[in-house]
Amino acid sequence: LPFDRYRLTNEHRTGRGTSITFSFGQDLSNDFLIYASSNNISLEYLALTTYYVFLFQLTNGENDLCIGINTHGRYRHELRSIIGMFVNAIPLRCQLNPHLSFHKMTKHVQDDMLNYIKYSYFPLQRILNQHPNISNPVFLDTSFEFISSMTKDEKNEIMIGDCRLSLIPYSIKISEDEIMSKFDFILNFQYDLNRNEISCNIDASLDLFNRETVDKISQRFHSILHQLSASISDNQINKSIYELSLILPN
Repeated sequence: LPFDRYRLTNEHRTGRGTSITFSFGQDLSNDFLIYASSNNISLEYLALTTYYVFLFQLTNGENDLCIGINTHGRYRHELRSIIGMFVNAIPLRCQLNPHLSFHKMTKHVQDDMLNYIKYSYFPLQRILNQHPNISNPVFLDTSFEFISSMTKDEKNEIMIGDCRLSLIPYSIKISEDEIMSKFDFILNFQYDLNRNEISCNIDASLDLFNRETVDKISQRFHSILHQLSASISDNQINKSIYELSLILPN
């Protein structure tokens, strides 16, 4: 990633970060929702594909990408109704062919993800132990998350008996314009099922990035999303992903 500063060892990191959120808006959301539905593609995997395509552009054409993702860990049907913490972090590797169209890339990512999920129970530490010479697996510091939720209750609170349950914010603020940031860079997609609208949240470490850089990255990602939307709705379905541009209009 285009860091502004060299990476610090964990003991010297401050944990300070910055967060930027933007909405797709109704039109852009509809484009991606219709595309996912009409092509039988999970919206989560479609969002993940846009992230890979963006990272390919942002890293000047790096086509062997690996990021971290938290899985629900309920890899068997009988686990889905059990209350408990099954979450497990896994690495997702994508060997990207820049000559593929976004449509074919999405199918490729979905196939890969379905295979990854089969082994999502495998403990991350056992994977890392196979590479004892790597003291800090930096690929896990670039992460992806996807959340679907309803927002009918603006208070985001429910009562169960005498217990009050409330949602915690995705980003934990430590001051007016800073958040806690354990990782280098996290892209979080949030799908509002009630409004049928998608938004994005970018959290980035201030130990590595300037705020201005993160703001520029978010603008470029927004631009890539519009280009991808155009490619799937304007008969450009076979346009190669390397033809996309990070150059902003202004």
